[in-house]
Amino acid sequence: MFKEEREIWKDIEGFEGLYQVSNMGRVRSLDREDAQGRRRKGMVLADSSSGRGYRKIALWRDGDVKYKFTHRLVAMAFLDNPDNFPQVNHKDENKKNNVVSNLEWCSVIYNNMYGTRTKRSAKAKERPIYVVSGSGHHYFFGSAKKASELLGLWPQGVNNCLHGRVKHHGGFSFEWAVKPCQA
Repeated sequence: MFKEEREIWKDIEGFEGLYQVSNMGRVRSLDREDAQGRRRKGMVLADSSSGRGYRKIALWRDGDVKYKFTHRLVAMAFLDNPDNFPQVNHKDENKKNNVVSNLEWCSVIYNNMYGTRTKRSAKAKERPIYVVSGSGHHYFFGSAKKASELLGLWPQGVNNCLHGRVKHHGGFSFEWAVKPCQA
């Protein structure tokens, strides 16, 4: 059968008595009285995207708001960090999965090189180009890197042409291309 995990809540450092974070990656406010003396019921808070895929939450104290990354709150509350590592890694590479079992403290280098990040980053930078010969023939390449490798050209020279800093490199000019539509 399935192992049922129980949600455990701990106070958020610096916001004790106001907010808690769970081992399941959720944040809640606690029952409290507001500045006018009215009772406020605590609730699980909705987080938002940071723009880079990480989940963040707004925490209020004394009229000031602090935005915190949910994965860091979970790690600080539930994971030991004896080596004083500065970053938190998502083991499954899903920035929205903030369950404590998916997180680990790590170094900057480890986090940057983890999993398929390097491969995904390189693929995102691939952009097709046309190499234009002196006679005007256009040759399609999947990326500037591939073109420079196959033609034996300096990659930065190809890049300089594509960004308009120079007109020619190695007897060729270069243009950005749009990938042909796939039916």
